[in-house]
Amino acid sequence: MKLTTVLETLERIAPLRHAERWDNVGLLVGDRGRGVSRALLCIDATEAVLDEALAGGCELLVAYHPVIFEGLKRVTAPSVVHRAIAAGVAIWCPHTALDVAPGGTNDVLAAALGLTGTRPLRPSAAAGPGAAPGEEAWGIGRVGALAPVARGELVARVKAALGVSSLLVAGPLEGTATVGAVCAGAGRDLLSDAIRARAEVYLTGELPHHDALRAAREGVTVLCALHSNSERRALGALRDRLGTEVPEVAWALSEADRDPFTVR
Repeated sequence: MKLTTVLETLERIAPLRHAERWDNVGLLVGDRGRGVSRALLCIDATEAVLDEALAGGCELLVAYHPVIFEGLKRVTAPSVVHRAIAAGVAIWCPHTALDVAPGGTNDVLAAALGLTGTRPLRPSAAAGPGAAPGEEAWGIGRVGALAPVARGELVARVKAALGVSSLLVAGPLEGTATVGAVCAGAGRDLLSDAIRARAEVYLTGELPHHDALRAAREGVTVLCALHSNSERRALGALRDRLGTEVPEVAWALSEADRDPFTVR
């Protein structure tokens, strides 16, 4: 199957127009006219992940984080970009476009927390008047209802749902929560939105020290899973959907991809 046909599905699932303006998304490496029979999904296109893709005969790497973020002046060996070009491996990166999309990164994180009746914490710049049909209410982050639950119980729930052994926790663990919010990855920019939405629990990947103190002062329980740990579960949902919609391509999840931090 031609890459250009595969991209039609990828960009229907995560429309690039919904990415944040500062982001760099879409096909960042590769030739749309090349064929694709095998693809690997990951959060970060590291050397180890590219080695895995090459060993598996993959012609496409779907890397959530942009492999090129700022302007490049050189593409030389042994960089991942140079190696991918030389090997004919395309790299497509959705990042915040997948965060906004239904069933994407933030919806998977909201399900891990147990939210229902969710809505975006902040509307997408491409939503609202003039948006594509069905995309009027799309946005970044999620806020929703929790069946009344002791805040301390949410720690075990989230660890089990995300497959992590620990979380960074700030704020109160006493009392019951009925409103929660999530932001995959770095949660600083949406913390104010979560507070305004009266969230009592905020699940994210990472939050700076002073923002964690602010959340605690506001009575918000913060659960941080580490940056990519808050994003990685969405890859499984994306792999399953692509397997159904583009069965001509063999879709696999990277085994080499992991958060750079561990807790010991």
